[in-house]
Amino acid sequence: MAAVDPGFLFMELAGEHANQVGLWRDVAAMVRAAGGTVFASGPPGGVACLEPATVAAGMLIAKWRDPEALTRAALGTILPKIRAAVPSSTVPLMLRVNALPEIGLPGMMDIPTVASVPVPPSLPRNAFFVVRGSAWDQARLDQYRDVILPMHKERGAYYEAFAIQPGEVTALSGTWAEQIFAISRWPSRAMAEDFWYCDRYQKQAVPLRLGAGRFTVHMLDAA
Repeated sequence: MAAVDPGFLFMELAGEHANQVGLWRDVAAMVRAAGGTVFASGPPGGVACLEPATVAAGMLIAKWRDPEALTRAALGTILPKIRAAVPSSTVPLMLRVNALPEIGLPGMMDIPTVASVPVPPSLPRNAFFVVRGSAWDQARLDQYRDVILPMHKERGAYYEAFAIQPGEVTALSGTWAEQIFAISRWPSRAMAEDFWYCDRYQKQAVPLRLGAGRFTVHMLDAA
């Protein structure tokens, strides 16, 4: 039987809801009980919005070795729990996202992965970027990537998910109409912020992608 690459469960609740702290705590416990690993979770106040037009939201990122077990847990227990806790008009976003294989991306070695960047220690707490969006000027975004990917490696950061092909993201609740979904791991929040706010990123990289695509970027600490 062919090996199956693991999958991520990404969940989002935009805006504030009653007892969202307790809700995310309960959902994290359900993830662990179902065999998943919680990477990060938190209410809107614990999730930073970095890119303009990024909407405040509570989030959870979890990983399963078996993506089918992920789907069963998400639809069978986790989603019903969330729907019972939020107003009926609220539609939780729940995505199943292909994780990058442990061997990395042999055909795209410029992209930092766990195969090319050492796993950082758990302390200080790691941080994660969640990047979503769509592109319409690939040539300019290729130039942008040429700037930022070495900056990731310099700071010990790498991608856990880099979904850019059709079928790599599946909406289990809500809708998915974007082209790109990425999760990057950083050794610490300080290292992630150093990347985002440094002159090289803001003055050299950002102008390359302005007008070349539409993106949102959230940052949250590891669980």
